[in-house]
Amino acid sequence: MITRRTLLAAAGGMVVAGGTVLAADAPRPAPTVLPPPSGGDDTAMLNAALVAGVGGLIRGPRGAHYQVGAPLVVHSGTTLIMSGCTVTLATGSACNLLINRAVTAGGRDRDITVIGGTWVRAEGVGGTGPNLHTLRWRHMDGLTLKDLAVETASDKYAISLGDVTNTTVTRIRFAVYSDGVHIQGPAARTRISEIRGSTGDDTVAITPRDWQAYDDVSGPVIDTVIEDISVASLAALVKVLGGSPETAALRTTVRGVTGIAGNNVVWIGDDTAEWRTTGGRVDDLVVERVAAATLPGRGGMVHINGSSVGRVQLRGLKVDGPEVALPLVRVTPLAPAALDALTVEDVDIAQLGALPLLSVEPKAMIRRLRLDGVTVGGTSAGTTVLRVAGVVDDLSVRAVSMTATGDSRLLELPEWAAKAAVRRANLSDVRINGSGGLVAALAATHHLPRLAVGDVQTVGAAWLADLNTETELLLSNVRIEGSTGGVANVHSSGAVVVRGDGLRSAPGSRGVAVAFGGSVVSYAPDLAVDISKLVRVDGSRATNTNARLPCGTGPVVCAGLVWQHVRTGATY
Repeated sequence: MITRRTLLAAAGGMVVAGGTVLAADAPRPAPTVLPPPSGGDDTAMLNAALVAGVGGLIRGPRGAHYQVGAPLVVHSGTTLIMSGCTVTLATGSACNLLINRAVTAGGRDRDITVIGGTWVRAEGVGGTGPNLHTLRWRHMDGLTLKDLAVETASDKYAISLGDVTNTTVTRIRFAVYSDGVHIQGPAARTRISEIRGSTGDDTVAITPRDWQAYDDVSGPVIDTVIEDISVASLAALVKVLGGSPETAALRTTVRGVTGIAGNNVVWIGDDTAEWRTTGGRVDDLVVERVAAATLPGRGGMVHINGSSVGRVQLRGLKVDGPEVALPLVRVTPLAPAALDALTVEDVDIAQLGALPLLSVEPKAMIRRLRLDGVTVGGTSAGTTVLRVAGVVDDLSVRAVSMTATGDSRLLELPEWAAKAAVRRANLSDVRINGSGGLVAALAATHHLPRLAVGDVQTVGAAWLADLNTETELLLSNVRIEGSTGGVANVHSSGAVVVRGDGLRSAPGSRGVAVAFGGSVVSYAPDLAVDISKLVRVDGSRATNTNARLPCGTGPVVCAGLVWQHVRTGATY
């Protein structure tokens, strides 16, 4: 049986009906070609062509140099190809250079593509509010900007996105006075990639709500991917703000960031210069493969200052450039604030300077902090990998390899931070080669109640733990080599209980040192120590190293407040 479908297929998609030829695939209309430059103001001429080509392909003649004094307006369904063309917005125009129709006419636009072209905002264009932006897109569903060069000599954002969905901005080269790509809410499913050049302010910025002068739209910014950014910026390379309390930046991925930043490479949280950019939520943020630097004496790699930050993952940070002026990762809210979870993993640092890899400042509280997979090729004297001056509820440090110099440490609660606290700490799979140690908490007001150390090896470190706190120290498979110190140096306000097994210390090490007023109780049978330094508690155990004591050297146990040798029965 011959059906209409098979007949159409056999006829190559064509059938004659009443003398009219019907095509299954009608030929596409010829593209609209923009007229050549007039030598004066080309605005009216170009906008007329953009209307004539609505819904189709519009192409600019290669080599054309246009000048306009009012916005060019692109309509729904249009693809505008300007490869090889230059469009300049004239001085004093006080407006945007390129917009979609809904910016001024209302409603929504859809499916607009702009490919190629050099878009120039001349010196002194001027304007007010959102008119200071160069390419401005609002109320859009389905926008693609590709292979553009944007140059601005003054004013605000080069590419401004707001109230948009399904947006792609890719292969853009900037030489701009202010921000490169700036996203205001509401925005969903935005992808920004392959950004090059230079920016006078943030290269890519998410501000769900913007400063008052530019606050024409606002709302949540959701499902954003920012990748392959290699730019020289006088501010941040990527900034992710939450906006004000009724807005948020959710499910954001930032990957592949290189170049140089004027302050911080990645800024997360609040811009406290305005209430509209303070207090919004940032959550489900992933930052990975970052190898950018900062200008000498300026900023760090990741700056987290938000008052409402949820989960942040930092992966693949690589530092081999000059020393920065701030910790590489810094959590520093201006007012006391809690961060739900921070993970920092896969970090490679050729030389860690005087400042830490990760600093938790006094007003910061982190509920779950994970540091995993860190390699430090060398340190300055007194360096700390992780400095906690605020509060961490649950800390896990794993897979760290560190070549240390001087009094360097993996974890420090600094003496100047009286209220510093780590409520639970677990350190595992750690290798430290060189002087320094694992942990230091030297203020009597510090809080470090539980410190678990497993699968750890130190070579040449003075002490595993340098403590002035009440701490339960849990040891498992710990090896201390080339040290005359040992497990714990306990200061006058310290009270340390040592538990566990699998401890191996260097010959001649003291095991523990206890200042007057401090105390150590050992339930670790492998702790090699002069047991006269220990507090006697029934059931406590150690390995005595003081041959002058009547119990002799070797494994001992405390029973009835008397130390007794496990094998000989001799007592002390």
